[in-house]
Amino acid sequence: MKQPVIFIDDDKAIRDSLGQTLMLEDYQVQLFHSARQALDAFDPQFPGVMITDINMPGMDGMTFLKQALQIDHELPVIMLTGHGDISTAVDAMRLGAYDFLEKPFSTEHLLDVVKRACDKRDLILENRELKRELASQSHPGPRILGNTLAVKQLRHRLYHLKELPQAVFLQGEAGSGKRMMATFLHEHSQRQHQAMMTIQAQELNDQQAELLLQGPEGKWHAAQGSSLYIENIELLPHQSQQVLVTLLQSQSENTEPSHHVRLIASSQHPLHHLLASQQLLPELMSMFEGAVLEMPPLRERQDDIPLLFQNFIRTAASRYNLEAPVLSVEQEQRLIEHRWPGNVRELRNLAERIVLLGNHFDESQTLEIDSPPLTLVDKVTQFELTLLSDALRRHNGRLKEVQSELGIARKTLYDKMKKHGLDKEDFKESH
Repeated sequence: MKQPVIFIDDDKAIRDSLGQTLMLEDYQVQLFHSARQALDAFDPQFPGVMITDINMPGMDGMTFLKQALQIDHELPVIMLTGHGDISTAVDAMRLGAYDFLEKPFSTEHLLDVVKRACDKRDLILENRELKRELASQSHPGPRILGNTLAVKQLRHRLYHLKELPQAVFLQGEAGSGKRMMATFLHEHSQRQHQAMMTIQAQELNDQQAELLLQGPEGKWHAAQGSSLYIENIELLPHQSQQVLVTLLQSQSENTEPSHHVRLIASSQHPLHHLLASQQLLPELMSMFEGAVLEMPPLRERQDDIPLLFQNFIRTAASRYNLEAPVLSVEQEQRLIEHRWPGNVRELRNLAERIVLLGNHFDESQTLEIDSPPLTLVDKVTQFELTLLSDALRRHNGRLKEVQSELGIARKTLYDKMKKHGLDKEDFKESH
């Protein structure tokens, strides 16, 4: 099916004839006998084109053109004119009409003009979408990085869903980025000024789950006018799932839209699996119809790995105020070839580990890809080592200057150097 075409003409014979011609070419045609009626049939997201006669009773074609272009100044409008109205048609072109057809015109000419107008409309909407995505990606907060087709399509759907009240279901393996998608939906919507509430169903017993959904102290109440993210929703008891269904149905009937809770749920399993295994109630599953998003595992988006890794490296280096290390070609290839069972989370943990190793990271050694995330003690130890080494190197091993910069006692400096096996002479020799 091709793009929609709105055709306006007060002459029923012409309206029906041209409408049938366009329908036979697989266009989605809407026919109107008055221009005023047609104004209510489109908005700036209308993906098609307009065809309107100029001479009509009530609102004529010129008035319609002016008002239509106020709704969308880039809307392609094709004007139909009689032989004596050429000057009017020229005026219409100056006002912003796409083209005009002088009656009588051939079917081939009509279809050619409509096709060109539709091609232009596609390009206009594509450019708008690209600008919106770029603006969204530069917005403060989480970004969905990646250039693979699946991620581009995911960004596109996230953008269109972010302002809708509809419940959204996020699917993906552990560590793939479901929580980031939920945060993206929330922080790029009008709900961003309210805190997003989160329920981790895997950590609750039956009584706790019900308390969080009901009563003035529950997460549902706190999420009024905001978003409620339920992680691993299939682990909610069926009784709590039924409460959730009732709440969603009730708010659409009794609550002001500005106070609606926007439900975002996630699972490591697809919806059809949860329904077949009876982990999710059919009534709750139906709430997510048409709004199911999947984050592909990292092993299926290998081309995105270097981009993601460099972003994590820069973020960690900025957080710890350290220099971002550079990997060798061989090490980057290992990143791409690794299977990443922990997905993006595993990649981020590795990037942070490498940043904290600082100048002590030997680029010739193999990456400890499969090592567990650093504990808090590990991070503090590595950070302390990096700070001490950096200060000793910059001050050429002069302890008094290092002591002054770091604001610590001389004995404390000695103790920490001993702890990390640092010798001031090594730093003097390095200059």
